[in-house]
Amino acid sequence: MSLNKCYRSWMILSIAAAGLLAGCDSGKKHATIKEEQYNRWNMTRIGVMAQLAQQQYEVGDYDKCKETLAQCLALNAPHAGIHILSAKVDIEKGSLETAADQLHQALRIDPSNPEPYYLLGVIFQRWQKPDVASDWYAQAFQHKPGDPLYLLAVVEMKITLNKLDDAKKLLNDKLIYFEQTAAVRVALARIATLQNDHVLACKYYREAVLLLPEDTSVRRSYAEALFDAGKFADAAPIFEDLRRLPTTDPDGKPDPVADDANKQNLLLLLGQCYLELKRPYDARNTFQEITRDHPDDPQAYLGLARACISTNELPIALAAARKVTRVDPNNSAAMVLAALVQQKQNKWSDAQTTLLAAQKLAPANTTVLCMLGIAAQHLDHPDAAAGYYQQALNANPDDTWAQELLNSLTPTKVSLVP
Repeated sequence: MSLNKCYRSWMILSIAAAGLLAGCDSGKKHATIKEEQYNRWNMTRIGVMAQLAQQQYEVGDYDKCKETLAQCLALNAPHAGIHILSAKVDIEKGSLETAADQLHQALRIDPSNPEPYYLLGVIFQRWQKPDVASDWYAQAFQHKPGDPLYLLAVVEMKITLNKLDDAKKLLNDKLIYFEQTAAVRVALARIATLQNDHVLACKYYREAVLLLPEDTSVRRSYAEALFDAGKFADAAPIFEDLRRLPTTDPDGKPDPVADDANKQNLLLLLGQCYLELKRPYDARNTFQEITRDHPDDPQAYLGLARACISTNELPIALAAARKVTRVDPNNSAAMVLAALVQQKQNKWSDAQTTLLAAQKLAPANTTVLCMLGIAAQHLDHPDAAAGYYQQALNANPDDTWAQELLNSLTPTKVSLVP
């Protein structure tokens, strides 16, 4: 074969080969474009279905939501949000292990998303593993330190683990950053309450009320902190406002502050405020209101007895005290109140019998011992009276009432109340 013929044959073969290669490359590109288009279409479908699933979740239609999510998961597209929403539904339905699996899958797709860490904390908290829950919450907070939800979750676990100082430091470090977040103040107030610093708790609750003036739950917590701090004149007006709230919200659901059970406790605190503020008639009316609606509440009857002793309505006071002892024969507080009524009625033998029963239950109670001494004096047993007063001083050397009674054993000079 001549050289020209060989060269021509080689060129033809080269062009043919190039054509084949070009055809293969074009096919690959075409396949890649189709795959990308398919994936984009899948993600679009998933996005639409995810919105539908989210709506179903928000209205509480968990079964429908689960069906929609199953269709999304069947497309095998890497979408962390689908796994997170599926986990939320599982949590609502109590399938915590399945939820945890979904959340781990979400983290494999998007490890920077803080929500799976937070939800895993919720799951381990429900499993009563606070140490593990605390670690997950901490990771959520690390990924999104600007979200108060994650900060407060970390703090909640530290409180649960009794790491109060750590929780307080974390909150104080972030206090300026979250200066408009009432929940941070509420958390600091809770810690102060647990540390028995009720004055500091009042400060933080007051700041929270200023940020959320319409939040009845925060206002009630503030009033309770004032009560615990002994600031009854400040607490009473708040309790009075709260007692006037309707027992249900505008949707007809029980109000978390003013529903029947919570209102009962609120009225008890209000009645105690009235007693401390020397407003016995207001206290009596408040405690009577409780007993009408809750005729088995012993604290209400004890408060009623105290109030009626102050108003000199002794038969009502004695009946209230005996109402408690009929249900709880070992209630020493009710016995003391009954004995005080009996002493005011000059029924000294009856008072002594009641007080001796109370002494068996509370042998170191200085009020019981002093009242026994008073009864002994009026029954012409001064030596026995001195003995009771001395027992009270042995139990509490700083008891000024017992010291005064011991120093003066003349019946006409004896005070019936501490």
